[in-house]
Amino acid sequence: MCASVPIRLLAIDLDDTLLTDDLTIPPSALSAIAAARKKGVRVVVATGRMFQSALPHARAANVDGPLITYNGALVRTLDGRTLSHQPIAIAEALELADLAVEHGLCLNFYIDDELYVSCMDERTDYYLRISDVSAHVEPDLSRILTTGPTKALIVDDPQYVQEWRTRLTARFGERLSITISKPRFLEIMSPGVSKGVALSKLAKSLGIEAAHVMVIGDSFNDLPMFAFAGISVAVGNADPAVQAQADYVVASSLEGGVAEAISRFILTPTR
Repeated sequence: MCASVPIRLLAIDLDDTLLTDDLTIPPSALSAIAAARKKGVRVVVATGRMFQSALPHARAANVDGPLITYNGALVRTLDGRTLSHQPIAIAEALELADLAVEHGLCLNFYIDDELYVSCMDERTDYYLRISDVSAHVEPDLSRILTTGPTKALIVDDPQYVQEWRTRLTARFGERLSITISKPRFLEIMSPGVSKGVALSKLAKSLGIEAAHVMVIGDSFNDLPMFAFAGISVAVGNADPAVQAQADYVVASSLEGGVAEAISRFILTPTR
């Protein structure tokens, strides 16, 4: 990490980072992003969200693209052209579907950027309020598996999310990538998939070295980006364990943290 190196690529997480609790982008962040782009910095969004769920927010923020979605499992241009896609293998997806039936898990599968859910209760309602998408309900998700899902997600109370993270990590080992985004979301991807890997590939394609990359995030699925980038910034509402692994901590998403980070490390000539 070196704060004196000029930033050429900025990756920003969406939920609880660029977006506040009411799912809006503070005007200060919009102004800061515009100023960074005017200075020649490439600004992209890196999120666990579906492409269709992330796209309206990316357009509202007026970022460059492409969009890193599903924690890096799907990368697409803003006009919908797929640059990379790493779905979960059907064998692993079938195991997850069986576990959902056996244990009453609220499991989401994402296929062709459509959402399929194993339950329709408070857990799904919570997810839908945040993502602003519609869902197809199928209690036994194995029935719709003709291709591997881009991602799987378990929605539950935080203590159960932690429990299932431990159980699934022990069961699948290196066959799946497992992380937490929001406290109630357990994210499950193909092995080797992360925001950090997707961002490193994007930076390489643009001819930008890691030292010239800055990331802003709040949760555990952002940590691979923190490890890759030259400057990692956690917003003030980030989990304390995430803050501990960031180079810098700024104000919360609601209190202008994104604008503070951009101003401090991109717009201010001397840092």
